[in-house]
Amino acid sequence: MSLEDKIKELESNLQMEKMVKKSEVELNKELLERIEKHQLHIETLIKINEEYSNIIAKLRARLKELIIK
Repeated sequence: MSLEDKIKELESNLQMEKMVKKSEVELNKELLERIEKHQLHIETLIKINEEYSNIIAKLRARLKELIIK
C-alpha cells in the first residue's frame, strides 16, 4: 500500500469518525430534549394528582360525616 493510499484511508476513517460523532451529538441532543419533555409531563401530572387528591380527600371526609349522622 502506497503512502498516498494510506493517507486517503486515514482521511476516510477520520471523515467517518467525524460523521459518527456528529450523529451521536445530535442523538444526545434529542435525548436531552425528550428527557426534558418527560420531566415536564411528570411535573404536570403531579400537580393534577395533587389537585384531585385534595378534592377526593374532602369528599371522603364529607361522606364519612354523612354516614356517621
